[in-house]
Amino acid sequence: MNEVGKIYREIINIKKELIKFGEERKNLYKKKKELREEIKQLLNYLKELKSKRQEYTSIIDSLMEERQKTLEKINSIKAKIDEIKQKRKDIDKNRDIIQNINKYKKELETLEYILQTELLSYAQEKKIWNRIKAIRKILGKYEELSIVLEELDKLRNEYKALKSKLAILGQNIKENINKRAIIKQQIKEVRENLSKKFSEYNKLREDLQNIRNRIRELEEQVRSLLEKYVNAVSSRPISDLVINEEEKQEIINRYNEIQKRLINGGQISTEDLLIMQKYEILKKKGAI
Repeated sequence: MNEVGKIYREIINIKKELIKFGEERKNLYKKKKELREEIKQLLNYLKELKSKRQEYTSIIDSLMEERQKTLEKINSIKAKIDEIKQKRKDIDKNRDIIQNINKYKKELETLEYILQTELLSYAQEKKIWNRIKAIRKILGKYEELSIVLEELDKLRNEYKALKSKLAILGQNIKENINKRAIIKQQIKEVRENLSKKFSEYNKLREDLQNIRNRIRELEEQVRSLLEKYVNAVSSRPISDLVINEEEKQEIINRYNEIQKRLINGGQISTEDLLIMQKYEILKKKGAI
């Protein structure tokens, strides 16, 4: 194989390699675009999950604050109950009054009726009055005790209601913590997935850069070989440039097609450059 043919064949081989790398670069760009879209979607999803996590955190904080207030109320009521219970000795001491209050009221009503309706001796009336005074004193004591008992019942009911509320708050806190834990796990999984995607993305960028560098190297080799090819062809006799009229016409037709493509803004290949250069050499030598 002569030098021109050898250079030409080398150019064609490099051109094939450029085509291969060009396709590989195209595929990598496509993968890079798809991967960038996946990363974008994952980042949006991560943002949504973080927003949900914050919502649950706000709910939990609010419930915890309400729980703390409820505990403070419970402790306050418990202290009041304990304080009232100190008076239980007085209540226990007067248990008979509490248990027989209706009996005392009935007796008072009977004695007052007797005083109003019957003629009594001085001694009898005095005795009844003394008893009435004693019963009224008992009833007064009962009023004191009943106030304490009513307050105690009220506090106990409030204490019971607050304990129920505390249980409900605890359950709600637990449920929201569990829901937030699920979101936290999802965030962890998305972050791990994102880390892998970013690694893939960076690897793609690295591969693309390597391919771009390789393409530049090959293009530089083509430019160098084209220069050698032009010099080699220019030094050949005219008889070596065109074998026959058919080949000459083929070069002219190809050249015209390339010119039309350039006028319309189209792209040209390495082979097109060879045809154009061969045409210019032949024209320069007067073969066309």
